[in-house]
Amino acid sequence: RTVHPRRILIIELWGIGDLVIMSAILKPLKDRYPYSEITLLSKTHGKELFGESGYIREFIEIDLPWTRFTKKYHWWSWDWKWLLATIRRLRKQKFDLIIDARGDIRNNLLSFLIGGRRRIGYDWTGGGYFLTDVLSRGYKNNHRIDAWMNILNYLHITKEDYHPYLFISERQSRFADNFFKEHHVNDRDLVIGIHPGAAIKTRCWPIERFARLGEYIRDTHNARVIVFIEPDGYGEDFPMKSKFIKAKVTLQELAALIKKIDILVCNDSGTMHIATAVATPLIAIFGPGDAQGIGPFNNAEALVIQKDFTCRPCFDNCKYNRALCLDAVNTEEVIMA
Repeated sequence: RTVHPRRILIIELWGIGDLVIMSAILKPLKDRYPYSEITLLSKTHGKELFGESGYIREFIEIDLPWTRFTKKYHWWSWDWKWLLATIRRLRKQKFDLIIDARGDIRNNLLSFLIGGRRRIGYDWTGGGYFLTDVLSRGYKNNHRIDAWMNILNYLHITKEDYHPYLFISERQSRFADNFFKEHHVNDRDLVIGIHPGAAIKTRCWPIERFARLGEYIRDTHNARVIVFIEPDGYGEDFPMKSKFIKAKVTLQELAALIKKIDILVCNDSGTMHIATAVATPLIAIFGPGDAQGIGPFNNAEALVIQKDFTCRPCFDNCKYNRALCLDAVNTEEVIMA
């Protein structure tokens, strides 16, 4: 007799985009195990993105050193006391099932230390002996979302039409409606969003080119342009001469606004995946990243612009003092897209 897991832990420790990609499994997992209690172990973004979805019962926030962009291997600077206390707290939950699609030996060790009865994942960088169920999947020609769906298939949860999904609550929708009203944007306006930032600055197309693109859109198509400002302020001094609207908002508000606009132009970023999850057409400008593996998934109205360089994808470890693959993308090329 098949025993359904009562307590499930999903581990996704990396960025916003990684969490949005993972969202594809939430509904089918909950549909298969309707009485289960799902816990998400992630950075703070997890609760911001899925707090009102109804699929996740508990959010445990954690920022592990090896998921950071800098000083991730400075093990002497880690807060070992806090880390061990968090692991002890998780062990007490006695999870029936832990799933993790990263394939990282450190994640696999973490699953083992948490002590789930069944631990499903991959061993691409080793540590398969920390898992109870090791799945096989090659890196080539696969999108990252396929690693999550492969876990569902292993659990006999079939889903033919799968894609990232973000729930937009009534509260979030009201915010977006009010934002448009405050800035005198109506339903007849063509509204273009520009997000010039990214968590990893190597992925950022020059902001001056975003500005020139915005000027062209505004002046040629009489469109309303909304520029999304990063939490750290990147984009605050957006050098666009034509009139535009600034939006420095929370992650939930960002998702609601992106759902309401007509097109988003952005870098390879978490915001790109948010647009896919709310079914908004987009143009994504890729540099060092691998569009085949982490690009917009199952979005028929997504266009990726990237240049063929023998050194890419380098996954942000650019050997030059700037990303030449992004420098090679000019404004006119994006306009023609």
